[in-house]
Amino acid sequence: MVEAVELSNEAKELLIKFQAKNQQLQELTAQKQSLELQKLEIEEALKEMERRDEIYKEVAGLLIKADKDKVKKELEEEKELIEIKSKQIENAERKLKAELEKDRDKLEAMIRNSHFGFGG
Repeated sequence: MVEAVELSNEAKELLIKFQAKNQQLQELTAQKQSLELQKLEIEEALKEMERRDEIYKEVAGLLIKADKDKVKKELEEEKELIEIKSKQIENAERKLKAELEKDRDKLEAMIRNSHFGFGG
């Protein structure tokens, strides 16, 4: 049987912050996955462009013939921006994971201490 543990106010606040940071981490992961998908789509478009003499670009729901070199440059720039954003997200993820690890360790110590009657 598991014994219920009464958390101190400090532990409760830390738990709420931990949950919020965990949610942030999930959102960052979703953003990174979305960017990765966009990058893959761009890479596929660039590959497909190499096989074609003429290309068309969608503008306001219409397909309009476009300058291949110009579109290629735009796609490559967009890919670079995505890579920059991905690196920023990865850095934020690393920082958040480190914070979560510290918070988890603190929480575990608080729970152990309150369970054995040393704190709280």
